Amino acid sequence: MSRARAREREALIREASAYAERLRRELPGAQVFLYGSVARGDWNLHSDIDLLVVGDLPAEPLARSALLYRFVQGHEEPKGLTHDEFGKLKHQGKLWYLAGALEL
Repeated sequence: MSRARAREREALIREASAYAERLRRELPGAQVFLYGSVARGDWNLHSDIDLLVVGDLPAEPLARSALLYRFVQGHEEPKGLTHDEFGKLKHQGKLWYLAGALEL
């Protein structure tokens, strides 16, 4: 990876980390994972910043989405799971997309 591309990736990771900080002001203890193309290093101009939030989230999908998107200020694309949902999916081996993810 070139230096310029590495700096660009660092900036995207800082953007993701800033999202995690804003979110944790309201959801202390939430886990935030950066996954997808930015985490892998193969993003492009049109890529978003894929984030998985694990925490005490609303059960209702629209309320959950509204909460997660309230903290978006850029290219962040958050998805959310409760601790129980995360545990079940992990046990079932369905969190393959977190391979190579960065916990923020």
